Amino acid sequence: VLTAVITILSKFVLRWRGKHIFNPTNFSLVAMMLGTGQVWASPGQWGSSAFFAFLLACLGGLVVHRAVRSDVTYAFLIFHIALRLGRALRLGDPLSIPLHQLQNGALVLFAFFMISDPRTTPNTCLGRILFAGLVALGAWYVQFVWYWGNALLWSLAGCTLTVPFLDWLLPGPR
Repeated sequence: VLTAVITILSKFVLRWRGKHIFNPTNFSLVAMMLGTGQVWASPGQWGSSAFFAFLLACLGGLVVHRAVRSDVTYAFLIFHIALRLGRALRLGDPLSIPLHQLQNGALVLFAFFMISDPRTTPNTCLGRILFAGLVALGAWYVQFVWYWGNALLWSLAGCTLTVPFLDWLLPGPR
C-alpha cells in the first residue's frame, strides 16, 4: 500500500518544469527497496511464455506508438540485446544464454511501459536514443559488474537524473 501511495505522490511532488523527475512506479519500487529492505521485484513473475510476451509487446507497441515514444523503446531494446549478445560472444558463451536472458516478460513490460513514459524521457528523438543507451548500459553494468538484481529498475532510477541535462543539451519541444 505504501508503494502505491509513494507512486501517486511522486507524480505530483517530484517534478521539474512540468515533467516527472523519476518514473513514478520505478521511483516507488526503488525507494521501497532502499528504504525498507522488505520489498523486491521478481523479473520471473511475468514468466517467459511466448504468447504472453507477444501479447504484451503488441499492446506495448500500440501504447508507445500513440505516446510518440517508440524510439526510446526500440533503441533501448537494440542496445540491451546488443550488450547481452556482445557479452556472450566475448565470454564464448553459447547464444542460448543471452537468448534465455531476453525471454523475460519483465523486460517487455519495462521496455514498452516503463522506460517510455513521456513525462520522464527527453524531449527530442536523439535525446531519447541517448537516454535508452544510458539505461541499457547502466543495467548491464549493475547486473554484470555489481551483480545486483533488478538492474533495469536501478539503472532507470539513476539515468532518469540525466534527462534535464539531455533536454538542455538537445533542446526541443515537449
